[in-house]
Formats: sequence, structure tokens, C-alpha cells
Amino acid sequence: MSIGFESCIAYKNELVISGNSNDAIHNAILDFSNTSKLYSRDSVFSIWFSEKYYRMGFNNLADGSEEAVRGTFFPDIVTVSIIASYNRHLLTVAGEIGSKTSMLPTRFVEQNGKLFYWWDKDYPLTKEMLKVLKKYNLLVDEEGGAIRALDFKTNDAQKGVDYYFCRYDFSKYKKITTSIGIGYYEPPLVKCTSQK
Repeated sequence: MSIGFESCIAYKNELVISGNSNDAIHNAILDFSNTSKLYSRDSVFSIWFSEKYYRMGFNNLADGSEEAVRGTFFPDIVTVSIIASYNRHLLTVAGEIGSKTSMLPTRFVEQNGKLFYWWDKDYPLTKEMLKVLKKYNLLVDEEGGAIRALDFKTNDAQKGVDYYFCRYDFSKYKKITTSIGIGYYEPPLVKCTSQK
């Protein structure tokens, strides 16, 4: 019992308190790899960061259907979602090495034979990123224009982990393991101190 407790304390000591989106992502990967059962089930994970978190709402339309709309805004929260993903990416829409407008993910963490990747609009596409995508068979050449788009696989029952971080203290967070998209369920209460 004490081994698990010491392990828990060890990774919590590595949490970053403040910084940018990559620091929040670092904390999410650290927690996910130490606590989530989903970590052992797959080897490739896609990460999504959102600077602005909205709880979605719904408007009733005249035909009886509903339309999703932005609901409540939570100014003190940023979110990170981690989900297993083996979707492949098309090489020709990638952009060039050094480009910050790439359609390919531009950041990654590789640990214990597992890959976590995400898009960082402020970071250019690198040779290392292309190399790791090829290594995990996540890159497809467009074969001289024959392939214009790829079919992405989705599984509505697949679970991922959503992290809700305090904007000004990434060591304060709550997480939800769910198959429901972030914003479409009641978020956990995270007690944050507002700062400007």
C-alpha cells in the first residue's frame, strides 16, 4: 500500500504549476500514465488542448430537433483531452518542415513504447515529428494525388480522459473518464483562484 502512495507522490511532485498549453499537457500525460487504466490498453494517444472551456447548451428548433450552442463559459478553466487514436495523417497536406501551418500534429512525447501527439500552432513541423508518425504507422503518402482525404475512424463508445485545469495553477485539476465529448456533460467542480 505504501508503494502506491509513494509512487503517487513522486509523479505529483513533477506537476508544473503554471506555464503554457504544453505545460498543462505535460501534467495531463503525467497523471494519465500514472493513474488511468486506459494507458495500458493502447500505445498511441491523441491530445486536444482548449484555452477556452464552454459547457454546451441546446436550442430547440421549430422542427422539434435540437441545435448545440455555446453555453456557460468557465474563464478559470483550460482543458486537455486524451484519447487513443490510430488515425493516419495525409503527408501531402502536411506542409513543409519548419511550417507552422501544418495539418499534421507538431508536438509529441514518446515514453515506454507509447506515443502522445498534439497540435501546437506556435511550433513548426519537424523531421522528428514526421519520423515518429512513420514509426507508429500514422502517416500516409498521397500517392501522386490519388488520395485526397483519409477516412477517420470514430468510435462513440470509446473512452478518453478529460482534464479540467485551473488556468493559473495547473497542479489543481479534476478529470473525467468518459465516452461523451468534452463540453457535453456537466463538468467537475474545480476550485480555482482567479488571477489576471
